Amino acid sequence: MHGTLPEPAAGGLCRPLARTSDFTAIAARYDASRDLPPALLDRAFDRFAAAGLLPPDSTVLDPGCGTGQISLPLAARGHRVIGFDVSPAMITIARAKAAPGPDADYRVGDVRRLPLPDASIDAVVVSKLFQHVGDWQDGCRELLRVLRPGGAFIHIAERGAFANPVRRYFAAMAEGMGFGDQFPGMRSRGELVDLLALCGTVPATVALDDLGWRKRVRYGDAWAEFRDRLFAEFWYLPDAAYVQILEDTARWIDAQPDGADTIAELNPWLSADVVRKPA
Repeated sequence: MHGTLPEPAAGGLCRPLARTSDFTAIAARYDASRDLPPALLDRAFDRFAAAGLLPPDSTVLDPGCGTGQISLPLAARGHRVIGFDVSPAMITIARAKAAPGPDADYRVGDVRRLPLPDASIDAVVVSKLFQHVGDWQDGCRELLRVLRPGGAFIHIAERGAFANPVRRYFAAMAEGMGFGDQFPGMRSRGELVDLLALCGTVPATVALDDLGWRKRVRYGDAWAEFRDRLFAEFWYLPDAAYVQILEDTARWIDAQPDGADTIAELNPWLSADVVRKPA
């Protein structure tokens, strides 16, 4: 199904969009701070393909594509990839990584208003998006609109990849100061599963639980990521509160037996919620 997709007719919704996270400020550091092993992602795609969810030569949509981490491997496998992100800087990086190689078309755009015709996409592969999007339910419905009947909606998550002790401490301090639930969008995986069910999708099962890896996190490096504000769920804290929590976290780290050189061992794994659009 390679080729140029037609643009939809002008018009559509005119109401203002709710807040969404724009990663422009950290675009240059995004890939280094989100380190999903490429080999494990490729094994997950093998399983999706074996289950008939990613047909050969299909057109795959990557909403919230960022720098193309999730979808460039799909383009390398022969799929036509179309990706959207609200951040021009992230799109610039994705385009640079794609050119002059695989068939990947990365565009600035919002998942809640996609410039694509109905039923024009063979599969949707999405990761780390809905928690960052206000009115994320509208985005989910929009993805189902552009997905062809029978097409797969694949939501990939990295479980346990970011829950190091420094991050947990920082989050607990923020919650204690009354700044919990800082994500502008989806709060839990269950919300997505429930919405997809309400939309009449058909569940599909692809086991990924065995696709895990070991990750070592040095406390001092984890703190530096907070200093540099790399995590979107905390961007909305008032500056004074952020600085106070950052300083308190530094003191907590200094009080550990090995201080900033303390190491946390994490064991993340991949998981996926997969459904098909009704035929």
